[in-house]
Amino acid sequence: MPKRHAALLLLGHGSTLNADSSAPTYQHAEELRRHDEFAEVQVAFWKEEPNFRQALRQTSQARVYVVPNFISSGYFTEQVIPRELGLAGPITTIDGQEICYCKPVGLSATMTGVLLQRAEQVVAASAETCDPKQTCVFICGHGTSFNDNSTKIIHEQAGIIRAQGHYGDCQAVLMEQEPFVKDWRTLTSCRDVIVVPFFISDGLHSYEDIPVLLGLTHNIREKGFTNPHRENDRRLWYATAIGTEPSVAQVILDAVAEFDASYGAKTTAAAPRENLLDDDLARFLRTAASPWKIGQVLIRPVGADIFELLHFEDRTADPQALRRLRDLEDLRELIRLGPDSDFRPLRAGPTLRPGWIMRVFERDGLRAALDYLYPAALANWSLWQHGQLPLTPWRETAERQTGRFRIVREIDDAGIRGLNAQFCDPGCLKRRLWTPAEQPVQPTAQEIPLLCPEACNFLVGKAREQIKGPEAAAE
Repeated sequence: MPKRHAALLLLGHGSTLNADSSAPTYQHAEELRRHDEFAEVQVAFWKEEPNFRQALRQTSQARVYVVPNFISSGYFTEQVIPRELGLAGPITTIDGQEICYCKPVGLSATMTGVLLQRAEQVVAASAETCDPKQTCVFICGHGTSFNDNSTKIIHEQAGIIRAQGHYGDCQAVLMEQEPFVKDWRTLTSCRDVIVVPFFISDGLHSYEDIPVLLGLTHNIREKGFTNPHRENDRRLWYATAIGTEPSVAQVILDAVAEFDASYGAKTTAAAPRENLLDDDLARFLRTAASPWKIGQVLIRPVGADIFELLHFEDRTADPQALRRLRDLEDLRELIRLGPDSDFRPLRAGPTLRPGWIMRVFERDGLRAALDYLYPAALANWSLWQHGQLPLTPWRETAERQTGRFRIVREIDDAGIRGLNAQFCDPGCLKRRLWTPAEQPVQPTAQEIPLLCPEACNFLVGKAREQIKGPEAAAE
């Protein structure tokens, strides 16, 4: 049933090193917007913008379903997300919003069907076939000694598929724990093997680590790979990460339905909330002379509730000479890489590529596009105007860190100012509002400023690197 007064917030891990980590989360969000089930569909990430801390600012809906786009319960879903969002349980009321915290997508009962679908697809896409009764499916996960729940779901899914009897065998294999994926040759006597990575995204593990452990190639992305791999009289098909499967969008909806089945009776009736952001944006577009500017982007009206977005450097260019972006998917592809094809971990970095133009319709379309270009920027700007934007001093950010990032607590104020000068000032267009590195904000009447209410995870990572050394970046 459509949830007209509810938002869906899809949370991913993200990365400061590559764009593959966040791509499935964006893709599923885009598909779910087309479903038109929710009033809004938003995304947030641990390692990218918008971050978890700013996630709830992006929506004014009375109810927000938070779905972690993670494979299993563990450190992030049990500690990090609740801490960063301020959740106290399955249902939490924060500033008048009812936050419904759903299970990770990997724990949905319908994930089994997606795993089977991916196994069937990888064989069907090859030039050969196999007899399922003579085939073993390996569900491959990471494995960790820090949290047993991270591997529990992998074993459970393998057990469910094995019990169905469609395949000759199905087992869980892991990268860093027994049973090891590198031992696939001795783990089953089946002639044919299908390996399905139980990961949200294709990246270092699925493109490099697992193929090496399987004995396939050193880098599928660079060297390519043709299924099936032959080894003596055996064949092995290797699939892409399960989280990239388009049908995961339906699994996300199933996670929300499972939440409602368990807790629906305990939720309150959703009532519309005051929407300051929409009002502020409407007022700005009505009263500020056009064209308008945010970051490196120029916004100009071209008709009633029709806007064009383009790079500020292209403001005098012939629109016909610019590449026309069709939708948010095109925009996502544009902003993921800079002029030198390097990944842009900071959307507010001064590295947005020029040479494009995009037409959007009505304020909703404008908001959606700007949220891709500069995540949470509109929400932060609106709250700042009303004196309601929470500001987090560096010391509080540092004290909040856990695990391997706890060490950043050792950096003093002088040290953080040095990092600001080295990384933030040349690499980010946002104006810092947090101590001890606050900056003045003096936007023009035609500008929506980019604001930084707290140190981002990119800076936290750089702080850790300063203490641990450059090798910490690859950990």
